[in-house]
Parts: sequence; structure tokens; C-alpha cells
Amino acid sequence: MKGMLTGPITCLRWSFPRDDVHQCVQAQQLTLALRDEVIDLEAAGIYVIQVDEPALREGLPLRAGKERERYLQWAPFCYSEFQDFFYAIAALDADVLSIENSKADAKLLKVFVDEAYPRHISPGVYDIHSPRIPSEQEIKDRIQEMLQYLKPEQLWIDPDCGLKTRQWTETKASLTNMVNAAKYFRSKYQMFRDGSIVA
Repeated sequence: MKGMLTGPITCLRWSFPRDDVHQCVQAQQLTLALRDEVIDLEAAGIYVIQVDEPALREGLPLRAGKERERYLQWAPFCYSEFQDFFYAIAALDADVLSIENSKADAKLLKVFVDEAYPRHISPGVYDIHSPRIPSEQEIKDRIQEMLQYLKPEQLWIDPDCGLKTRQWTETKASLTNMVNAAKYFRSKYQMFRDGSIVA
């Protein structure tokens, strides 16, 4: 089982922050509360914990400079649009970086090669916002495309984001196809649940 939490920057952006306290202080306070949630999940035996931060870019200063640098020092979380501040993402102490990728060109992943990203990456293999069920072959093709940019031992296989908007029938069928595709590549590269080619 995986624990999923909304990150502090997204909580801040999608609420009504105070005007009299700097947002970095409020984000740090939210982070402390989130840390308690993470500790509780770990104590309950949850070993995979995902912290979602889809709202980072909403507060990112438009122009590069000191203001943007300061923001990235206290808010280094994001989702798929991260090329212009990849260094801040690479500095995170995350075991696996999960990004929405199903609608993006796999060339987006080239930044991980150019910057020699050392940890695991989980680019989504299908769009969860659509009720369409991706075929096993479609997912295999997507994984093969990703392997042009990522090492098999780096790659985790999962859908884009969560599945709460999907019905059980389409979710089960889509995940079955995804798991079968992952098993195919796991067998091909002889990878197991060590964080590589895993669904």
C-alpha cells in the first residue's frame, strides 16, 4: 500500500494564506504537520509515501533571478514542467521522482540523461483523466520509448497521478494492462522489486 499526501506548497497555494506571515514560514509550518503524517504512515508499516505538489508553478516567479532562487530554496517541489529549474528537483532527497508524462513527448526525459540524474524516476505511462483503457501494447510502446532516455534500473512504471476520478472497471483493466507490461520488461531486463521496472 502507498500513502499519498498533498504537499505543503499545494496546501498553501490552494488555501487562503495569511498576508502578515511570509509564505515560506507558512510552508515550513505546513511541512512540519506533513512530517508528522509521514512518521505516522511509516509507523503503520507504509513504506512508499508519495507527496504530491501540483501547484508549485503557481507561485514560481516568472523572471529568473534572486526572487525565483529564493522561492526554489523553500519550495522545491513540482510536477512535469520542471526543465527550467531541474537543479532544484535534483537536490530533493526523494527516492523516486514521479512525474506526469503520458501526454508529454518522451523527449522531456532527456533532461535526466543530460543532468545524469542518479535516482529512480516514475514517469506516468497513461493518462488517468480519461476513461479510455490503454492497451498492454500501448503501454509497452510507451515504456520502450522511455528506455531510450532512462536506464531500466531507474524506471518505475505507474499511471499519471491518482485514480480517484476513474470507475472500478476501467481502473482494474488499465492497471492489469500496466502490470502485464511491467512484468514483460522486468523479465526482459531481469529486474525485480528493487525499485526498477516495477508496477
